[in-house]
Amino acid sequence: MLIKRRLAVAVIVACALLFAVARTGILRKWDKASKPLGEAPRINSPSVGLTQSQRQQFLEGDFTIVRDVKALPRQLVDAFTEQGGSRLLMANPGQTFEVTDVIGDASVPRERLIFAGVLNDKCFVHYEKGGYAHTYNLSFFDITSTSGAKMVWQGYCAASATSFRDLRLKIISGGCY
Repeated sequence: MLIKRRLAVAVIVACALLFAVARTGILRKWDKASKPLGEAPRINSPSVGLTQSQRQQFLEGDFTIVRDVKALPRQLVDAFTEQGGSRLLMANPGQTFEVTDVIGDASVPRERLIFAGVLNDKCFVHYEKGGYAHTYNLSFFDITSTSGAKMVWQGYCAASATSFRDLRLKIISGGCY
């Protein structure tokens, strides 16, 4: 009889705790945070690549360096935000992202910004992408359109650039192709 009474008390206490947790919204916040990220908007890749000299010309000028995805032009922020949602698909430098193809948390981005640059109607984004092969990507965009960003070129770098100057040197030396 004593064991049945203790079991009943334990069940009542457990139910009361679950009810209290549910009322505080902790479960709703946890569920929302772990919801898998949605799909990225479609950005058409250019059908024709740029020559090495055209890539060098694209990076000429005094770019404003950006190290926060939300500080990019609106067209690019939209391109790096899940469709129909508000969560970014690219983490900021130093933030957690899924670096391998083993997904531990589907709500964590698979890309992370290294740095970007904006100059008038053009922008570049240098970022790392997780997956089976961890890559360092470089994308050039034309942002003249108010409806979206047009990708001009996309390539890969052998290693992450440490600065804008280093990125230019990688383009010149063939370290980004």
